[in-house]
Amino acid sequence: MRLTRFALALSIFVVSELGAQATLDSAVQTLKPGEVVLIRLSGGDRIESRLVSVQAQPLGLQLSGATAAVDAGAIDSLWVRGRATRGGTKSGAIAGGALLLLFGAVWCDIMNEGSCDQWGLVGVYGVVGAGLGAGIGAGLGSLIPSWHLRYPRPARVTAP
Repeated sequence: MRLTRFALALSIFVVSELGAQATLDSAVQTLKPGEVVLIRLSGGDRIESRLVSVQAQPLGLQLSGATAAVDAGAIDSLWVRGRATRGGTKSGAIAGGALLLLFGAVWCDIMNEGSCDQWGLVGVYGVVGAGLGAGIGAGLGSLIPSWHLRYPRPARVTAP
């Protein structure tokens, strides 16, 4: 029964991740001028630059300092530089919640001479710790630049 639940949870996660992958056209249309992009081309070249504009026909990206637009058909992957705010929030919430939950449990145990009977208060400590940790983690994460994948070219499957 546990294995079935695990397989179901894993399949839901994989399907949601696959569904989040956008087509090249929709990924390019979400870009905003001024964003820093990292483009890996099908020939293996890598371009990192600031986006000036998106050309509609033929679909392409005009980058800062480039004389010609990058043809969208040659893009293997498209990355946009952002911040690690989401990851910092999650990490901070987990660390802060666990830390204050542990502190609350130990404190309650010491104050009640080995038999804590105020687990609701200990739970409140955990929730407050998660909130504080999430805020601190978000603040720290916003200081860390990170690359976010907007478009991965689907792998080509060849017959053996």
